[in-house]
Amino acid sequence: MKNLSGICDFLQKNIKAVIHSHGYKIVKIKKRNSRKISTRLASQNGVGEASFDKHAHELVNKNKYFTVQVDARPGINHLREALEWLVRESISLNRTPLVFTPHFDSIHNYDIEVNATWDKYIDLGNLQINNILLGTNSSIQAVMEKEIAGFRDLSILWIERDHILTDKENEEFDIIVRHNRTGLEIKSVHAGVRGLPDYSVCFMPSHQVLDTYNQVSNKLQNYSAMHVRRGDMLGMNDVYPNLDQETQPDKIKATISQILPSGSKIYILTNERDKAFFDPLKTDYEVLQYFDFPELIKLVECEQPDNFLLFEIEKLIFENAKTKIYTFTHRGGEARISLSSSLGWA
Repeated sequence: MKNLSGICDFLQKNIKAVIHSHGYKIVKIKKRNSRKISTRLASQNGVGEASFDKHAHELVNKNKYFTVQVDARPGINHLREALEWLVRESISLNRTPLVFTPHFDSIHNYDIEVNATWDKYIDLGNLQINNILLGTNSSIQAVMEKEIAGFRDLSILWIERDHILTDKENEEFDIIVRHNRTGLEIKSVHAGVRGLPDYSVCFMPSHQVLDTYNQVSNKLQNYSAMHVRRGDMLGMNDVYPNLDQETQPDKIKATISQILPSGSKIYILTNERDKAFFDPLKTDYEVLQYFDFPELIKLVECEQPDNFLLFEIEKLIFENAKTKIYTFTHRGGEARISLSSSLGWA
């Protein structure tokens, strides 16, 4: 039985390769007002770019939707990037972005699962689309499945990861679903018009994130912020061999003493679990962390903690600090104050 299963897998993979070599992809479709899902071959020959009027104020068709099926369960930054590619492809097709439900890796949340939708973290009614070359800005709205009336009766096209949509397919179906395991950039798809290289996508914070940030920032005043990435990163010795040493309090003090005068107020955002870890810095600085604010501590020290929500608020705290200190040296070579000589984004 095991051998038979292996043979079936082998045949399936090779049949798919033959189909692809002839310029076709396998797709699944559901017609409007139907429950039946069928499979068919879709030609990839003569694919043209989907229309996208770069000067239009109305960027999306509110009756047609595009979404991505994401299998990965990472942290919120990874899934936020996946959401950005979803939005880019949606507007390149003149479709409303239909956001996927984020499924986070619980390792980032004290090993406790978080059941939430994107509207908890970002404002889906105000996605900012910026034309970098023209300096213009537009606002569009994304939706969740529960907001689409008659969702089950709409026509749906399910496509493979590297399927390049044709104009005909874009016109034919109400909803298009791309399966992309990681959700991240697909060079063969997003390198062209689907990626919209002349545009940037900016997610605005949700009302909950913004309200909580405002409560905390009113208490902070005139502060610097430092991001100290430890936790899971300490086990990646092949990539960050000196991270543990570089993020010890004595090393941190030696680094920041060259920038911040004694007595400065510093907010530290970190995934270090030991609450007393940064106490040695308190002899020279006014050190603050989430547990110094009741508005923040209640988000994670409760029955259903949400460390991702705390992270979104802390990002605003970091972005609005007068001096920012990062963990890693910038990958792209940009100048910034960092604790580690290793390259990274955080």
